[in-house]
Amino acid sequence: MQREAVTSPARIVRTSDGDVLDAIVFAHYGHVVGAVEIVLEANRHLAGMSVVLPAGIEISLPPLPQRNKPVVRLWGDAQ
Repeated sequence: MQREAVTSPARIVRTSDGDVLDAIVFAHYGHVVGAVEIVLEANRHLAGMSVVLPAGIEISLPPLPQRNKPVVRLWGDAQ
């Protein structure tokens, strides 16, 4: 699965009976850490629902912000 850039629009998916949010998020983003929270923030209608979702619920999967990976220098700063 290709990852979307930050500037890309949100993708909308519709649930099938028995779907769970974690599995949907993992299938789209490839990980769940931090992504589930962002998806829940964009989909407040999911807050009162059961963990196992009914069919036909639309879920917006927004692009995730870019994470800056820290630079590790083994021998200090380069001169």
